[in-house]
Amino acid sequence: VSVIELCTGGALTNSITDIPDSLTYFKGGTVAYDGTALSAGGVPAEVMEKHGVVSQETANAMAESVRQRFNADLGVAVTGVPGPGEFEGKPLGLAYITVTDGKKTREMEMRLPPRRVTIKRRVPNQALIELRRLVEETR
Repeated sequence: VSVIELCTGGALTNSITDIPDSLTYFKGGTVAYDGTALSAGGVPAEVMEKHGVVSQETANAMAESVRQRFNADLGVAVTGVPGPGEFEGKPLGLAYITVTDGKKTREMEMRLPPRRVTIKRRVPNQALIELRRLVEETR
């Protein structure tokens, strides 16, 4: 598993590495906070320019990019608007999650209460739920 986070400040990576045996399945993660950092991580700039940094399309590109970069079986991406206000015309509390194995992909849009702490807790939790669901679907 590899992850890339934009809006959760490393909370997803932290949740994964809280588990003692995470070394056996976690390849690594990237915490980005703007489109420039995402581009440096291999996310195509044209996707972000067309759809915005906070979009399902960008989350999909992020997940595939991090999966390939870490040579992982699974890539997980989260992007959203943690505040303090809207971003690129997207409302505070909007978030997107993508989990992919390169063949099958799970996507989710979330609309959360406009509180940064809520976003930083609920988005990673939901990403882990979606990760588990994809693993169960592909068994």
